[in-house]
Amino acid sequence: MSYKRLGDYIKRVSIKNSDGLVEILYGINIDKFFMPSVANVIGTDLSRYKVVTKNQFACNRMHVGRDKRLPISLSLENYDFIVSPAYDVFEITDTDIISYEYLMMWFTREEFDRNCWFHTDSDVRGKLDWDAFMDMELPIPSIAQQQQIVAEYNTVTNRITLNNQLNQKLEETAQALYKHWFVGDTNTQINLNEYIEFNPKYSIKKGSLTSYIEMADLQEDQLSIKGTIKRNFKSGSKFRNEDTLLARITPCFENGKTAFVDCLNEDEIAFGSTEFIVMRAKNQTSIYWVYCLARDDNFREHAISSMIGSDGRQRVSSDYLKEYKIAKIDNSQMERFDSLASPLFKMVKISNKKSQTLKELQSLLLAKMTQQETKAQAV
Repeated sequence: MSYKRLGDYIKRVSIKNSDGLVEILYGINIDKFFMPSVANVIGTDLSRYKVVTKNQFACNRMHVGRDKRLPISLSLENYDFIVSPAYDVFEITDTDIISYEYLMMWFTREEFDRNCWFHTDSDVRGKLDWDAFMDMELPIPSIAQQQQIVAEYNTVTNRITLNNQLNQKLEETAQALYKHWFVGDTNTQINLNEYIEFNPKYSIKKGSLTSYIEMADLQEDQLSIKGTIKRNFKSGSKFRNEDTLLARITPCFENGKTAFVDCLNEDEIAFGSTEFIVMRAKNQTSIYWVYCLARDDNFREHAISSMIGSDGRQRVSSDYLKEYKIAKIDNSQMERFDSLASPLFKMVKISNKKSQTLKELQSLLLAKMTQQETKAQAV
């Protein structure tokens, strides 16, 4: 079995929403799944947008050089939706030779993204040319082998999904407790900086190899951080375990990128994007209360009202957040909330560690796709 040219097995599809019947608009997350678009489409002519049907792919080739990833996803939905006219929509020409899910697995590999990045043009955003995309190659084993690989991968993926669902329920419980006790209280109003220190002063030696958290490692609907890498410290936001990270730049803030730091070693100081606002609990304030507040709709509306800068690059002002008014909180109430929220957050941490192990197994299964070729050649 040798590598085959991708373009020999897929074809472009361009069905416009000319009748305007499809109203569901999706974008593609950098982690390669479809998600509801946050774009303001009021007054936009949606008849120009492209329709995606079940078992079709869509990708955005515009920013591959910048993001070092190709946002691409496969629709397994039983309904049609639309994507930006700038996206490419394509489908497999012969499913007896290559399956949809096997091809999507190939697109998920880190090596695939590196190959895409290597073939980008010299534009500042790094566009991936369609012809270069079509000329990429991949191994295509028998359908039976593809199905086996996909089945193993899906088993692990489903377990990760179950862990994510558990984490979501645990977070929802914590948020429900927060809203029940702390939202809607009209007692004496005080500034938020009485309870939270914004961008606390931590020290990291210049040039030292330090844990680093990227913006991409913050999730939009979960508290857990996807992972850390090591970098030599130059500059950036600094934080430690029990801090809350809040993305301050649009669209990351509007998308909900917020995290509770619990993945570092004891007493370790890490750093990350300059676009993080670091929130740390003061005095008797619960560390879990800080995170729940950062997810609160009223707080986020206040933050949005503080945004400054040009369109598309607006940022939240941390000084403005300090002046956010909240009701004075009774210490015993804060302690009670902390005692109930603590086990919920610890369960999320345990579940997330299990998911990280499963993701490592996913990576091994993705690597197995090329091992199939090596095995076949050895025979």
